[in-house]
Amino acid sequence: MIKVNRNVCPHDHVCPLIRLCPVGAISQGEDGYPIIDHEKCIDCGKCVRSCPMKAVSRS
Repeated sequence: MIKVNRNVCPHDHVCPLIRLCPVGAISQGEDGYPIIDHEKCIDCGKCVRSCPMKAVSRS
């Protein structure tokens, strides 16, 4: 399962992973943090490899 480390994510900009996700499983909450829709997520790992802050990981 993919998760977001809120202690590392800056959440003060539009998350670049939203456009990167091939199945649209990432959105951004009102608080600015990315939200992973685990029902849509295919666990491809693109977001894990591409997060510039290394705030997204597999658990």
